[in-house]
Amino acid sequence: IGDLIQKSESEMLRTPNFGRKSLNEIKEVLASMGLHLGMEVTGWPPENIEELAKRFEEHY
Repeated sequence: IGDLIQKSESEMLRTPNFGRKSLNEIKEVLASMGLHLGMEVTGWPPENIEELAKRFEEHY
């Protein structure tokens, strides 16, 4: 999500096989989480991202 919200709408639309409908669906989900495209996230990605990913995988 951290990587996604830092992208602009135009960046997203340049993705192959990704259109306006998909963009709008993503924007709706992000809005429900209080997020939006084009946000600046300081400290992202965290230095220990691999460790965090492993912990997340262990729970699921």
